[in-house]
Amino acid sequence: MELKDLQRDRLDRFVARMKKGDRRAAGALYDELAPKLYGFIFSRTSSREIAEDLSQEIFIKLIERVESFDPKKGRFTVWFWRMARNTLIDHYRQKKAVPFSSFEDDEVAGMAVGEIPDTDNVLEYRRLRTVIATFATEEQELFELRFVAEMSYKDIANIMEKPEGTLRVAALRLREKLQKEFEQ
Repeated sequence: MELKDLQRDRLDRFVARMKKGDRRAAGALYDELAPKLYGFIFSRTSSREIAEDLSQEIFIKLIERVESFDPKKGRFTVWFWRMARNTLIDHYRQKKAVPFSSFEDDEVAGMAVGEIPDTDNVLEYRRLRTVIATFATEEQELFELRFVAEMSYKDIANIMEKPEGTLRVAALRLREKLQKEFEQ
């Protein structure tokens, strides 16, 4: 069994226990998902404060709505990430002012997005951010779901409502764009 499948099974068990009122399972679920969720939101907002607030809001929604999750209708990870994505979309629809980050670039480089290749060097991180900013909105979302949140193509396909093969090709092209930029 693949590592991602084992992780997904573990998350499903946590959700089942959480539905029965197990607080430890809720805590374990939080511990498992929080870093990836924060990284995903931070990469979309570039604000620590907003990422923290939205992450908290999403976990509150998870607690309030976990009873509505039906494993017969789909995977928990898809349900969760769709809720996260919709919360982020709602945030932008409300036209909240997005304050500029008060962090220096070297502090930002050490945050949750740090798993992206070549972020050890601040200049390369700036360059990476600049290149990603040139991507279309949908490409940025794919990049973040695949490489920041480390989601499977199948789950991303369900969230973005696109064919899995199309997303694989698009992700490969994004990787090639980044490699080309960093080879120069």
